[in-house]
Amino acid sequence: MKQCIISLILLIVSCNQLSKEEQEFDDLMQKVIDVHDEVMPKMGEMSSLIKNLEAKIDTTSTGQTYANAQKKLKDSYDFMMNWMSDFSNKFPHNENVTPEDEEEFNLKLEILREEKIEVNKLRDQINASIDNAKKLLEKS
Repeated sequence: MKQCIISLILLIVSCNQLSKEEQEFDDLMQKVIDVHDEVMPKMGEMSSLIKNLEAKIDTTSTGQTYANAQKKLKDSYDFMMNWMSDFSNKFPHNENVTPEDEEEFNLKLEILREEKIEVNKLRDQINASIDNAKKLLEKS
């Protein structure tokens, strides 16, 4: 009887632990998707700024400043496209990540933690490149 009670307590505790891990996974996934959804609409603006800067680029130092701003926008744009492709490969749409396979679940959770860091870098790079380009274009 005592063994049965101990086993039941251990089962309840382990279920609660899995539930917490699942919650962490879901929270992280939502945060990553939220950042993606925040910056995705800016892709069109980035394309427009890239085109607007093109007309200002020449061999002068001012022209090279525009070229550098354009390069930062292009790099940010490429970063976004590469990140989305990479993320889709790591977390395919039809894949359901569950804690049944604990090793696989923990691996996916760790990857998701890294993706949260990466998508925040992406957001910061996109916002900085857009701000820089806008400031340059306002001066001209």
